[in-house]
Amino acid sequence: MDIPVDDTSPFGHYGAGPVRRRFHASANEIYKAGWIGRRVFGRLRWLDRLCSRRTREIVDVERFGLRWRLYRRGNVSDARLLLRPDAFEPVEIASILDSVAPGCNFIDIGANCGFYSLRVSRALAGAGNVIAVEPHPGMRRRLAFNAKLNGACPIRILGCAVGDRPGTARLLQGERNLGQTRISDRGSIDVEIRTLLQIASDEKLERIDAIKVDVEGFEDRVLDPFLRDGPDRLLPRIIVAEHSWSDNWQTDWLAQATGRGYREQGRARQGNVILVRG
Repeated sequence: MDIPVDDTSPFGHYGAGPVRRRFHASANEIYKAGWIGRRVFGRLRWLDRLCSRRTREIVDVERFGLRWRLYRRGNVSDARLLLRPDAFEPVEIASILDSVAPGCNFIDIGANCGFYSLRVSRALAGAGNVIAVEPHPGMRRRLAFNAKLNGACPIRILGCAVGDRPGTARLLQGERNLGQTRISDRGSIDVEIRTLLQIASDEKLERIDAIKVDVEGFEDRVLDPFLRDGPDRLLPRIIVAEHSWSDNWQTDWLAQATGRGYREQGRARQGNVILVRG
């Protein structure tokens, strides 16, 4: 799948007109209206896709006080931000935003278009560190452009993947959803692997306050060695991690987390587990 990226045209080049903006706002409100609303939303999403074939596949929008360049096809995160931003992992992002304050350090592993990274950076108002890890080169360019659009919300972008040991691996690109790109021997994109402890050391972090991990079945390789070997000062108060691919896990990192003082606060409908320490 070709990855369209326009990181040169100024923001607003792909601006939606007033009718389309009202359409997007209506879709967002309808989706929040329960089961029936979600059924109606599905029809509206189909209509939006049909219309976009005749117009542009890219749209510049403002969401949550931030600027975004979004791509209508091939990435679920972009589609959610465009049409149903209020329903985009609301419990998970709220749990992180509630736990951070100026001076905090947040690591976003599998940053995608920057939904978590930029919102946390905005909450920190520049008084903290946000490290966004995104190994896919095309997605990383999109992320970097969104970060550039929001210069007052700085993030540091790392182009590696995170695993249980340093080295190299291959990424298998998600054919219909870039968010499902994952480590696989069948992949065609070479990528460096770094451990979470290595990143913390290289970035000179004295503590980590929150971590989000969305790496399509590689969560155990990211978190198990960190929870096993990491010093107490680095263990964050909150961890949000995807568990939808748990059949791919080689170790029980959730048990490791329990042994380090974490308790499960809940599991969100989107397939994430929220852990809190202390």
